[in-house]
Amino acid sequence: MKILFRMMILLVIVTSMTFLFGCSNKSDNQSEDAVVKEEKIVGNEKIELGLSEDIKKLTITQLSQISEDMTYKEVVSTLGNTKDIGSGLYIFRYEYEDGQFLDITFGNYDETIRKENYIAIQKMISDTN
Repeated sequence: MKILFRMMILLVIVTSMTFLFGCSNKSDNQSEDAVVKEEKIVGNEKIELGLSEDIKKLTITQLSQISEDMTYKEVVSTLGNTKDIGSGLYIFRYEYEDGQFLDITFGNYDETIRKENYIAIQKMISDTN
């Protein structure tokens, strides 16, 4: 019985240590506020995407500049770089001045703003007026 108890304690300690060291396995060159920079070719233009770890705050003036035929590049150029919360898609999260979050989704760099995103922007603008 003593041996079984000791083995269980040892197993708990080893499991805990493995978990703790695994969670802190971050290389020295990684930073919490790192900025992802990559270059993409969109049409004939090379653009640099400077996605931030911070969520950018927006004003009504910025939102009013968005039209439903704008592309990924045009939206990011107008609103500025922000955090990409997507996985497989480009989902840019912005925070409106009243605290609401706005997520704008693109499937690729050439895609125009999605209808549901444009409608959400128009609703935010009309709710302000």
